[in-house]
Amino acid sequence: MTNNNVADKAAAEAANLLLRLGLAVAFVLTPLALLVSQRSIFILTPIAGALTFAAGLVLAPRMRMRDVFAFVATPVGLSALFLAFWALSSLLWTPFPAEAAPRLFKTLSTFLCVLPIAAALPARSKAANLYLLPLGVAMAAFGAIFLSARLSSDPEDSENYDSMIRAAEFMLLLLWPAVAATALRNRLTLSTGLAIVVLASAIAIRVPAALAASATAALAFTAASANPRKAGRWIGAAGAVSFIFAPAAPLLLGPLVGENAFAPLLSLKIWNGMIVNDGLRMITGHGFNFVGSGFWRGYLPSQAPHSILFETWTDLGLIGALAGAALTYLAYDLAANQSARLAPFCLGGLTYVTAMGVFGGATVQLWWITALALALAAFALAARGDFKTARPTAPTRIA
Repeated sequence: MTNNNVADKAAAEAANLLLRLGLAVAFVLTPLALLVSQRSIFILTPIAGALTFAAGLVLAPRMRMRDVFAFVATPVGLSALFLAFWALSSLLWTPFPAEAAPRLFKTLSTFLCVLPIAAALPARSKAANLYLLPLGVAMAAFGAIFLSARLSSDPEDSENYDSMIRAAEFMLLLLWPAVAATALRNRLTLSTGLAIVVLASAIAIRVPAALAASATAALAFTAASANPRKAGRWIGAAGAVSFIFAPAAPLLLGPLVGENAFAPLLSLKIWNGMIVNDGLRMITGHGFNFVGSGFWRGYLPSQAPHSILFETWTDLGLIGALAGAALTYLAYDLAANQSARLAPFCLGGLTYVTAMGVFGGATVQLWWITALALALAAFALAARGDFKTARPTAPTRIA
């Protein structure tokens, strides 16, 4: 019996070491490697996922696979499944299925992998695991400041600059679960310092779309700090309305725009022309990855919109837009119904992702999809640092 206990303890310690190693690869090594290579996120993320899941298999009592299937049956899960089903169906009429099918498979499989990984995470996050989030973000931010100083002479001609832009967008995404992890531990000074360092690095690298998205997310966080559920309902409704009525702007303003107009206005004119010529394609869309292939193959002008709203309507049509609107609203509702301490950070992170898509900073690029999957795992890790309990006070000794 004693030998069995020793063996079980050794296995648990090995599993905890695997778990910590997996989290370090995901949240420390990946942000650092992304500074110099965009491909690194595709290499390191599967390694981190495999290590984390292997640890969960050893720590079997902590895995909650039943919760995974329960989540799929929630309104958010069902709306995501319908959107995935419609995207899969659109492969029947997309003009380049050989390009669209692998991209869609990679996108769906990346998000599906988040569910078992989240189930493998411990029910309560240890402080040593939790602080890997702010550690990785801070190290990447200081690295970005150092590299941006070296590339400041001519950053536009440097291939490394593109990787740094991606790294800055990823850092600003991971900032939300990182500050949540520190704030839930009542390390408010650390949270503030971390936010300042990451924003300084983003300013140094010059990522206007990501900074604008961060400002929007900060407003959502401020509103949610007062009343998370009310803020979640209003912001979610605004996001849903944006999806549904996105073509109204090009339809109304497009005909008024001249040929030599400013780029954002010219994009409305291009979208207006596509809407007029689409006909029934406005309902079904042109098929998944039509826009992505269009930019790559050159049959869409570079001045066309790069927003997730444009991609959704053009690829998946009205049906896809309605599904995207429902998913957006329900995701905000889910974020708002977290604990009072965690909900503002969830709403801030979700608003950053939404704003990035609307502003065209990142849409359905595979590196960004992988980054979103990592951020979801990071939020799951941070959420399990919110124990919702208080330490009992020591009894007063009676003289």
